[in-house]
Amino acid sequence: MATTTPNFGWAVPTSTDLVKDGAVAIETLGDAIDASLVDLKGGTTGQVLTKASGTDMDFSWVADATGIPATIFDAKGDIIAASAADTAARLAVGANNTVLTADSSTATGLKWAAPAGGGVKSFTLLNSGGTTLTGAQTITVSGISGQQAIMVRITGASSSGAARRMYLRINGDTSGSNYTFSGVRHTSAGNLLENGTDYGIPFGQMSDNAASTVAGVATILGTSSTSGEMEISSNGMGSVSGGTGQLGFSLHGFYTASAAVTSISVFCETTDFDAGTIFVYGMAA
Repeated sequence: MATTTPNFGWAVPTSTDLVKDGAVAIETLGDAIDASLVDLKGGTTGQVLTKASGTDMDFSWVADATGIPATIFDAKGDIIAASAADTAARLAVGANNTVLTADSSTATGLKWAAPAGGGVKSFTLLNSGGTTLTGAQTITVSGISGQQAIMVRITGASSSGAARRMYLRINGDTSGSNYTFSGVRHTSAGNLLENGTDYGIPFGQMSDNAASTVAGVATILGTSSTSGEMEISSNGMGSVSGGTGQLGFSLHGFYTASAAVTSISVFCETTDFDAGTIFVYGMAA
């Protein structure tokens, strides 16, 4: 007579069954298997088989809510990103040599963009055509931001006063404690300079001779930082009264205030500038 399987309870013939009993048991077994596996029938392309309940052999075909169909891809290099919680989206392949970059304004929070670092960077003139040094004791170039380095170039600077020093200031800062430097004042005696006044960074010395002017260049590194020191190197040189010699400064130092550069000023000690041009260049961060 028939017995049952331990896992599913299907009736199966035994080795002692008569032939006729065995045939009946085989038929019963087939019907039981067929009934148990009926849920495996059907389904459509892309669906997955899931448990319909805790009952043995109870399944159903449903749309794949967790899997990602291959049809989401349209081209070689496409990638998958999330457009929202539990939501997959396609990000099309980017142009050659671009890199994947986070961007919260896009649908997937990602975009392909040119590398932010590397390559050759150059200075760009920030105050188009330069700013004239006339009619004031302090001339400021403002609107500076997002620069990792700044270069200041001054040409033809002069003053109506005698032997007036010219200084650079960052963000209009006149606090001498924020400017730390050392260098040389270029005279016949070669005076040494270290730190100094509340005027800023010495940049050159102008004579009272209208034909005698000062020119120079200063480079400031780390200008976008708000937490570290900015490194400053400056060199200014001009003719002394009567054009008989040279007078200037060579300095290296730091600006230590915790603020990114937003403006560069040039200051003339005691009197106003009466000629010259300041050019401010930036290297974007």
